Amino acid sequence: MRMISPLPILASVLIAALAGCATTPPTTAMLTYKSMPDGAEIFEDGKSVGQVPVTRTYSGDGKSNSFRTPDVKAVWPSGAETDFYTYLTIGADRVATLERPAGAPGLQGDLDHAKMVVAARQSEEDRLKTLQKKDIARASDRCKQQQAGNTAAGVSDDCN
Repeated sequence: MRMISPLPILASVLIAALAGCATTPPTTAMLTYKSMPDGAEIFEDGKSVGQVPVTRTYSGDGKSNSFRTPDVKAVWPSGAETDFYTYLTIGADRVATLERPAGAPGLQGDLDHAKMVVAARQSEEDRLKTLQKKDIARASDRCKQQQAGNTAAGVSDDCN
């Protein structure tokens, strides 16, 4: 009976494991736009990309490790605006806070708008937390038994 050497099998397993760990280097960078005061709308190439916070993913040119972002414009409800660009390195995940020009008219209106934006964001966050709690409750063993009819009706109302 001929013995088979474990070396070729071991080498094949090692090569397969190392090949599975190979990763491709990143070719993009992320930039999240915020504004001070909150609530500015961000425009890129003349098109709205949303109200802050806005996260954009930019692709590099493949030739260098850093690149210039496109020009963006932050516009507040009063009409105040500021332009912005930066340089990013491949793989970066940065935050840029665009500040309203100090001398622009309508500051109080923009501050009032910022309060409403923050309140709406908080309300949405609270709503999502409530939904998450309901989903967790519905997934509990107790609720599953109640829904299957294995417990007395009316024991708990958080399962529906």
